[in-house]
Amino acid sequence: MDSGFNDDFLEKELFGGDDDGLDGASMDVDDMMLTGQSVVAVEADLASATAAADAVAAAAGNGVPEDDGRARLERSRELHTAKLDIAMDDPPGELTLLQHPPRAQVGLADGVQGCSTFEVTPTMALVNPWQIYTVTATPNMRWLFTGGEDGYIKKWDFNATVNGKQLLTLGQRHSLVDSIAKAGVIASYWDHTDVVEGGVEMLSPVYSMAVHSQALWLVSGMKSGHIGLWSVRHDEGRRISLLSKHKKPVSVLRISPDEYGLVSGSWDRAVLYWDLNTGRLARGFAGHTSQISSIEFQPWSCEQYEAHLRSESVGGAEFDAQTTGPVLMTTSIDGQCLLWDVRAPKALPHPLDTPKKTPPWATSACWSRDGKRIYVGRRNNSVDEYEFGAGSLPVRTLRLPLNSGPVTALAAMANGRHLVCASADNVRVWDLEQPVERRSTVPFQVIPGHHGGTISSVFIDESSRYMLTPSGNRGWDGTSNGNNLGYELTPIN
Repeated sequence: MDSGFNDDFLEKELFGGDDDGLDGASMDVDDMMLTGQSVVAVEADLASATAAADAVAAAAGNGVPEDDGRARLERSRELHTAKLDIAMDDPPGELTLLQHPPRAQVGLADGVQGCSTFEVTPTMALVNPWQIYTVTATPNMRWLFTGGEDGYIKKWDFNATVNGKQLLTLGQRHSLVDSIAKAGVIASYWDHTDVVEGGVEMLSPVYSMAVHSQALWLVSGMKSGHIGLWSVRHDEGRRISLLSKHKKPVSVLRISPDEYGLVSGSWDRAVLYWDLNTGRLARGFAGHTSQISSIEFQPWSCEQYEAHLRSESVGGAEFDAQTTGPVLMTTSIDGQCLLWDVRAPKALPHPLDTPKKTPPWATSACWSRDGKRIYVGRRNNSVDEYEFGAGSLPVRTLRLPLNSGPVTALAAMANGRHLVCASADNVRVWDLEQPVERRSTVPFQVIPGHHGGTISSVFIDESSRYMLTPSGNRGWDGTSNGNNLGYELTPIN
């Protein structure tokens, strides 16, 4: 089955087609893949090379395979020499996450906690002929927002949609499963305009979005690298401000748990923390060598915030189960997955290693609901599972059928037992308590609805009553089936 991904395109995008200014040093993609090096590692000086040899020898003396020790050292050198090509604000903004408690979460629906499985039923289709790059919603699921390649932000009345106020026509239902009858109800939409060179305004694809919990405002990522701040509740669709630091499309936006900060990731390889009270940069995260594909905060509760206030630790790059500070996970499309302690502005990130014989690729990663495990989707029909604070290698790998295609989106379910995996052929719900070695039982259920096409994200609301799976390639490579399906989740004990 053709997954829709072009190898030549991905190789160019993974390792960068721009001139990185290495003073004549050059290395092609094949050499990079064989050595595990990246462009920033080539700039290491003689002293670093000597330290590298000593460290590899020491690793071998401690029983660590020489190849593993050398590869780990190369990654350390990459992270140490990586720098942001972005001017930081002076004075900087505030790391709001350390100053304010997280907002209260919406309670789980009855029966979700500890349920043995879910009945996942597709019932809604939000008709959109264009590829949908991003979807976000208020925590109570009152308003839903979508954006994509057409350059418009659409606001949907989700209550009216789930209650069946508008039904699909027979023509619209023709290609869908029988249970899908409800049509999405659009409340409003507005132009996603950007200010380009010369002060000219033009439509920009919506690469990413995040909305305030009370729908007071919304942020969106633009092709130019700007981040738009839009009014939603009052004077809807008015652009309040443009945050201008990134130089390429802003592929990921995440509002901090306290809702006073914003983290952005871009195709320019930069991850930035913004203070929304002032519009200033509070911190830059330098370490990625390719386009940023996902950003997720570790689940952060009021109890953890209070423990952080009592702790005297200033953070660092090593994590364990007793870590009290907020942790940020970022991935890039070349397969890198880095963990950052937000408290330590100068500490190197903790990298999660890609297993051997695994293609360097990742567009999605997520935390388990308790924050103890991390899941990273790979191109070779697999999901790597890591245990937080227990080393850099995955504790196991979940392997999907060989013809399923790349895993483009992931989301953990609230009962702590199931993981939603979206790949090129279908959407699956994986039972994490099923041993991956057992072949007598199938450890996942296939969810009807999508078949073929790239899923841009899997969105599950905080109460775990609804799920959304929009189709789109997020500006990279892949095909779309033109569907944005909504599901109703019913817990089964």
